Amino acid sequence: MNGKRLAMASLIAVALLTVAFIPLSGQVGMYDPWLDINDDGKIDGKDIAGEAKNFGARGNPFVAKAGLEYDSGWLNITDKAGQCFTVVHNLNSTDVIVDITGRATIDGGVHQRNLGGTGYAPGWNKTYGGTGDDVAWSMVQANDGGYVIAGETASFGAGSYDFWLVKTDLIGTVQWNKTYGGTSYDRAWSVIQASDGGYAIAGYTYSFGAGNDDFWLVKTDSIGNTQWNRTYGGTGREGAWSMVQTNDGGYALSGFTNSFGAGSWDCWLVKTDSVGNTQWNRTYGGTSADEAWSVIQASDGGYAIAGYTYSFGAGSHDFWLVKTNPSGNMLWNRTYGGTSGDWAWSVVQANDGGYVIAGETASFGTGNSDCWLVKTDSVGNILWNRTYGGTNDDVAKSVVQTSDGGYALAGYTGSFGAGSWDFWLVKTDSVGNMQWNRTYGGTGSDVAWSVVQTNDGGYVLTGSTSSFGAGNGDFWLVKTESWLFGLVWTDSTNNSITLYRGATDAYWNYVRVRIWKIKETP
Repeated sequence: MNGKRLAMASLIAVALLTVAFIPLSGQVGMYDPWLDINDDGKIDGKDIAGEAKNFGARGNPFVAKAGLEYDSGWLNITDKAGQCFTVVHNLNSTDVIVDITGRATIDGGVHQRNLGGTGYAPGWNKTYGGTGDDVAWSMVQANDGGYVIAGETASFGAGSYDFWLVKTDLIGTVQWNKTYGGTSYDRAWSVIQASDGGYAIAGYTYSFGAGNDDFWLVKTDSIGNTQWNRTYGGTGREGAWSMVQTNDGGYALSGFTNSFGAGSWDCWLVKTDSVGNTQWNRTYGGTSADEAWSVIQASDGGYAIAGYTYSFGAGSHDFWLVKTNPSGNMLWNRTYGGTSGDWAWSVVQANDGGYVIAGETASFGTGNSDCWLVKTDSVGNILWNRTYGGTNDDVAKSVVQTSDGGYALAGYTGSFGAGSWDFWLVKTDSVGNMQWNRTYGGTGSDVAWSVVQTNDGGYVLTGSTSSFGAGNGDFWLVKTESWLFGLVWTDSTNNSITLYRGATDAYWNYVRVRIWKIKETP
């Protein structure tokens, strides 16, 4: 639902008694909350009031309550700021009258303060790029509320592809951008904001270093000026897919190597000090191809690395989770998968100390490949797993744990949406049940590689688009809508109502939902 429709849907709930979005027999016209009733050229609260009056929410003689059918009682939603939650009434109808009231404390006064939401921030999207191929791989929300996006550009810079770092304000307007690279191929795959306010960018370089491709780490100041850079690698090929700043102020980079290790490709973890000097490095793998796509520093100071393995497991490729101690020595490892290909692209440590891994599976689910979310305990044993998708290719590239304890996955879908591939955002509860999903895109190919939950409780996704922008592919930044204050009615079904509490709201700690079915009178 777009911002205007969502905002207007919430305004309908402001009336104490609100009828459903369907016409009543015997009345003239259709109940449509999106009509410009007073012909002033805009749809606003005055139009909603007119519709409500016409269709019985304020005493129309043709409409009456048929008796209270549902009363939620006072629900404690003190932990739901910045989150959606669903009230299930199981009435199997939208032909109802709804009353929503709130309290700041359990024994406080009843109110409807800011019902419909205030401090609304509409969603937006921006493209960045030139006439060549530009692909965004990683993004963080900066300390100032803006966004920092890293990827590769063939439109600007010195070589075939260069690292490209784009800094925006909180509404996506470019503040500055910088390229880094030589005369050949240099691709940035991961960015973080460092503890000093600058940025660290990791990927691979073909322009510098010892081999065909080497890990490349570039450290900048707060406005993108290079402070130092380091390469890591041998005479073969290496690429750094992921990076974190460590507790000691250094950096840990993970990816792949065929210069070192046991197989054709091995997972490679490189630990540096605060200025990029190597402190130690470790390889993990068997005799075939194994790659590390995501690394985090765990709560015990060690590292958790997720990727895929062709050396171990049940299928052609399996999810692979490797846990190390703070020195990079392996403590344990686990594979997850079936008899086909399964690839892990992202890992986070959950609030309970376990791990959540997101990627794609061709072994399970309904399509060619489905998004796959695997939740483990603290030693890698599966607690639950879920697939999401349709009959085509659906892939999760990034996962975060959200403020409500659930998860948000971003990637792309070929099953839903407008184009061959669309950005896909999937929101789940704490045990992986889908709460909602959204697609974003045009008629081309649009692939999201990174998602973060923003300070206002919304989400921002980045990746590449061939549907919009100036070139064959452009950076694409998509920000979802959000509210800061009040309570918003965002969606409904025959059996439930979904509400959203503003990210900084102080008045809706308790909510009561009462529902009557409609009775028509002659």
